[in-house]
Amino acid sequence: MRTFISEIRQYATITELNETALHRLISKILIGEVRKVDGQKVQEVKIVYNFVGEIPEITE
Repeated sequence: MRTFISEIRQYATITELNETALHRLISKILIGEVRKVDGQKVQEVKIVYNFVGEIPEITE
């Protein structure tokens, strides 16, 4: 976790995800199938980060 925090601080002010940041911070991106829910298309996207894995979604 400390490594991740150290790495993420370097990219805290970026406005665009470039190739360098992508490879340094993200292990993989998983894209689910497009489904229709209540007439709208939805698609699940999971991001697996280097050093910490997947960060669960926070819902209120």
